[in-house]
Amino acid sequence: MTTKYSTRGGFSLVELMVVLAVIGVLVALLLPAVQQARETSRRVACTNNMKQLSLAMHVYHDTFNVFPYREGGSGQHQHNGGTLAPYQRQSGFVGLLPYIDQSAAANEVRMFGNTKTPWDDFQPWTISFNALLCPSSPRHVSNDLIADANYTFCAGDSFDTESLDPRGIFGLVKHSTMADITDGTSNTIALSEHGFPTSPRDRFNVNYGSDPATPAECALTFDPVNGYSNPIHAPGSRWTDGGSAFSAMNTCLAPNSAQCAYSNHDAQDGFYTASSYHPGGVMATFADGSVRFISETIDAGNQGATSVASGPSPYGVWGAMGSKSGGEYTPGSE
Repeated sequence: MTTKYSTRGGFSLVELMVVLAVIGVLVALLLPAVQQARETSRRVACTNNMKQLSLAMHVYHDTFNVFPYREGGSGQHQHNGGTLAPYQRQSGFVGLLPYIDQSAAANEVRMFGNTKTPWDDFQPWTISFNALLCPSSPRHVSNDLIADANYTFCAGDSFDTESLDPRGIFGLVKHSTMADITDGTSNTIALSEHGFPTSPRDRFNVNYGSDPATPAECALTFDPVNGYSNPIHAPGSRWTDGGSAFSAMNTCLAPNSAQCAYSNHDAQDGFYTASSYHPGGVMATFADGSVRFISETIDAGNQGATSVASGPSPYGVWGAMGSKSGGEYTPGSE
């Protein structure tokens, strides 16, 4: 009687290391593709949100023959430390609520919102609407109870964002009309994006009290290591608030550049720059309803120039897209 011994084959250490190395290479090759696919999906969702907001603005215009203000409303409006009656500081999104399928919130605002400031403890203000949030952006660093918004109204190509006569479509207690957009609706930006700040050193914050005269001076206030000297995380917070730091953008600095506010107040003039977490640029909605991706390398003209009150924009193609009646030639215009 003989005894047979069987041996079970196995991987040697070298073979196991080779297998793990191959798996690591495959993961490294596939991960960027997976991330790109996810970002593509998020960008599509963001685009759909902006199209919905564009449609809402057009329905609003069809109803009232004007676009909503960016900053206004009934009640008292706190403006640069004073009062400009009979207005309030509610954002244009408040007026758009019925047109983005938020009738319940709109009705509550209609009944009780006239006496509420955008920072009051008021239940509709705390509602987070998917139509106002871009999936590409992480959570906001803000700790207040008011819900956020990634989308922002274009005030034009000037630092004068708290203006009764803005260079762009949206200003302080200003209802622009289609007829005001003499540069062409396909050439004029209505909305863009604000990426949420995620840390005190984030460039998506706004630097308060820096008072720069030009976009170039504003850009110099941001240190890539230490951030701003006086960073405030207002951009993107309080979807209810029409103050410039919350709801305005202008086409002075190229997308994803620095942001600067005059004085230490969130409803002051300044350079409020479009920003996003989409690689390489931002989404923008034009007055004709189209949504396009704007590269952060877009021509932004003379960054050492001060803003103008009339005539062509000094800030190149990007500046021309912000002004509604600058008379500039832009690519694709007739």
